[in-house]
This record gives sequence, structure tokens and C-alpha cells, in this order.
Amino acid sequence: MVGIMDDDTCLRYPFGTRIKIGDNYGTVRYVGEVAAYQGTWLGIEWDDPKRGKHNGTIEGRHYFYTMHPTAGSFIRPGKVGPFESLEEAARDRYLGYTENALDQQLMREAQESLQASLFEVVGMDKLARKQSKFEQLTDVSVDNCPVSSAGYLKEFTILTTLNLSHTLVWNWEIVADICGQIPSLKNLNLSCNRLVVPSDLKVAELSSAFNNLQFINLRDCGFSDWSDVMQTARLWPYIESIGLQENPISELAIVDTKEIFKNLKELDLHRTKLFDFDQVNKLGNIKTLTFLNLMENGIEEIKLPDCEPDAKLDVFASLEHLNLFHNPIWNEIDAFNELDKLPKLKRLNKTPHLKSDFNEMFANAVAMISNLQVMNKAQITPEERRGAEYDIWKKYATDWMQASLKADTLKDFYKKHRTYELILKKYGSPADFIPRTNIKKSNLIKIRILHSETGDMWEKKFPRMITVQTLLGLIVKRFNMDSDTAPQLCYVDQKYPDLVVPLDNLSKTLDFYSLQEGDTVLVKWQNTRLD
Repeated sequence: MVGIMDDDTCLRYPFGTRIKIGDNYGTVRYVGEVAAYQGTWLGIEWDDPKRGKHNGTIEGRHYFYTMHPTAGSFIRPGKVGPFESLEEAARDRYLGYTENALDQQLMREAQESLQASLFEVVGMDKLARKQSKFEQLTDVSVDNCPVSSAGYLKEFTILTTLNLSHTLVWNWEIVADICGQIPSLKNLNLSCNRLVVPSDLKVAELSSAFNNLQFINLRDCGFSDWSDVMQTARLWPYIESIGLQENPISELAIVDTKEIFKNLKELDLHRTKLFDFDQVNKLGNIKTLTFLNLMENGIEEIKLPDCEPDAKLDVFASLEHLNLFHNPIWNEIDAFNELDKLPKLKRLNKTPHLKSDFNEMFANAVAMISNLQVMNKAQITPEERRGAEYDIWKKYATDWMQASLKADTLKDFYKKHRTYELILKKYGSPADFIPRTNIKKSNLIKIRILHSETGDMWEKKFPRMITVQTLLGLIVKRFNMDSDTAPQLCYVDQKYPDLVVPLDNLSKTLDFYSLQEGDTVLVKWQNTRLD
């Protein structure tokens, strides 16, 4: 809205202009008079609603609109702090140079008019030496500076990374001016700014300036509508990485990958408002996407489109790394089974459910996601995979036998346990592990303890409910070992000697690890070879 105002104020503060007073950032939504108050006022929508007082309405008259009912206020133009160009901010921060020392624009114009590369002014040689350092900069950060324009940037000849977070950049014309002057720029951080969504005309006019841009960070830039993201993304034809974290986006839409995201490899959507994984599935047609960050959203359930148990989906075709840290996913087993549908998923980050721990979560993920190689930065070893698959093999043995009686129920079983058929091919039928209800289970089992270095063997009956910690203590005492260098324990199933299962949780029992009569517990150290 425009009120009665002087022309100078109108030109200085066009609608959408960003301002900063103290530590508070806001956007100009109105310029003009306010009833019962003399002079020209700026109507401001503050980023922090606590800074404002109203929604743009004073004494019953509506002057402008705000997204939050208390985000608006009026201020005098004279209270607004100074603006500066990126060039000026960079000189202040990197060269210790201020405009009071010398007017650079006047100096350039004088040099051009005289067609002189050298201009004899007191202190000019010292300034020239400082200016030459710009040519050596590859990374520049002017965060929290009142930057609202580009300035002269041709001296940044090798700059690749620029941080413009928490500045006063407010439209894409400013950004295009910066990128157009720095063709070497690849990585641009615009976090915590508020930029006007470009029109189709502006996209056509400005997009060529962003041809070399590969990485852009738009954290906390006020995006709430995904259509605004898609419209803005038309500016960056070759973008590879986009950060949209901390934007209140709750709904997504299928993107036209012929128009945008043609080369997109990384997308950061952490700490947004995505609660429903059906929204995430709308990104599945981005064939180039390799990393997706969904950390700290409210996702409770992972559900992907249906496919046959022995097949993979054609969505998220290149996705290798998925971050699900700090999402309240309530059923880990179902989640991991769904994620097995992704054809190239190799790395997964996830916080354990409140009722499980990392070891349990780790084992379930390894056994149920066939291509998984890294879980929470921990590389999965062949031994860990065999142990995890072995546990799942036995855990669902009874369900598998019952499902095997009918083809339809068996197919349903494989849908719920997608990797089980592959595990069967590795280890055969688990029928021997199905408990016989008519045979009383003994509380004691006879196992063999083998000292891997000396070859000594100890056979003894132990309670099924004895903990690994207690067993370890008995072994140390039996073999007269140094208690300061406790060994590692693992066991070999007598019927499947290729399976070596580490007893790595000291608080668990032998029954938890499914030790059976005649199994062998190996006592070894880290440098002991088993072959």
C-alpha cells in the first residue's frame, strides 16, 4: 500500500526493501502517512513477531498485511540503519578499508576519463596493494552486514564461495548483479534473507547470470509455499545443491524436471514442517537426487509406493544417502522394510526409537535394507551383516513356516520382510530353530569355550539366562587371563559354521543370542585371525 509520501522516501524504500534496526530484521510493506500522525512512516513486517505490535492495522484502518498478527509496526525512515554494497562490506571486513579514506567510484571514473591505469594520489600505492588482495580471495563472508547492492566486483576474479546470510539483499536483481560480475562463483549462501519471488519476466531476464551457480543455501528465508520455491528455482538452471532448511514448508508438489532441478543432487529439507512422507514421495521423480536431508521433521511413518517383494522402485532412482535423524518414526521394522524398496540407498542416518537402542536399530537396518553400507557414519562389516541377517533369519522362522502353507500368505510375508527370501538363499531353511511346543526346553545348555590362541577347549553347561558379562568373567577366571585385557567373545553355530555372531552386548543373555546345545564360543582378541 502507498500513502501520501515524499518521492525521495519512495525511491529509497521500495516495497520489499529489507531493513535492520539493532538485531532485528524487517521488510518494508508500506510507505506514507498514518492517520493522526504527522510525516512519512515506514510500515514494517518484522521477521521476529515479538518485535512488532500489530498486523498493519492502526485505529481501525488497515495499511498493510503481515503473516503474524503481531509482526507489524511503524517507524520513521530516519531510524533505519545505513545500507552498503557488497564491495564496501568486503573491503571493510577483509581489507580494513572504509569509504572515508577514498571514494572508489569517483576514483574509477577519474581513471576511466583520463585513460590512466595509475593515478597519483597520496596513499594510492598503499590502497592498490590492498585492492590486489581481492584477486586472491576464493571465499568471502559478509554475514550480518547491511548489504543491499552489489557494487563493483570485477576484482573478485577467482571467488567461488560467498556468504550473504543475514544481510539486506531482498530481490533477485541484486543477486543476479553479484553473480553476473563474478562468473567463478559456485557456492552462494543467502540464509535468513527474505527475497521477492521473481516473476516469469524476471526469470527470463536474470537466469543467465546464474549459469555457473551450483550450490545455494536458502535456510530460513521465509518460504512456506512450495510453488514459490519452484518458481524461484527456474533462475538456477544448473543448480546441484539446495538448502531449504528451517523454512515452514508442509506440502510439496511434483516438479517438472525438464524445467527445474535438472542436475539436482542434494536437497536439504531438515527442520521444515514435513510430517507426512506422502509429501516426500512427490520428489521421487528427481532422477539425479543422491542426498536428501529430512532431519528434525515430524515424520512418524515411512511409506513408499508398492512394488513386488523381489523388485525395487523406479522413484528416487539415484538416492544413496537419506538423513532421518530426530524424526518420531514409531515402527523401525516397517520403516526399514519400506526403505529397502529404494534401488540405490547405501547410507542412512536415524535416531533409535525410544523403546530400542542403537545396536538393535543397527542390526534391524542392516538385515532389512539389502544395499545398506553405512548406518549413522558406521561402516557395516561383512561380519555385522551376517550376524544381523542370522538374527532375522531365526526371529521370523515361525512366521515364515506358517506363511509357507499358502502362496498368498507367503507373498504377504515377503512384502513385510522383503529381504527374508534373500536370507533364505544364503542360509537355507530355519526350520530347525522353530521351537517344538511338545518338548520342554531345558534351562541349561552345553556349549564349548575355545581359546583361540592356545587351542584350549572348555565344555560346560550354562544357564540360558546367563549374561555375556557373567560368562566373560567365568572365562577369564577359567583360563587365568589378565583381567585388564578382556577378550572378545563370539559364537559359531554348529549347524552353520560360516556364521560367526559377535556377543557384543554384555548385558544380553545367551538366550537372547539364541545359543543352542553344542555351539562354540570363541575367545579372541582384536588381532586374532579366525582362519
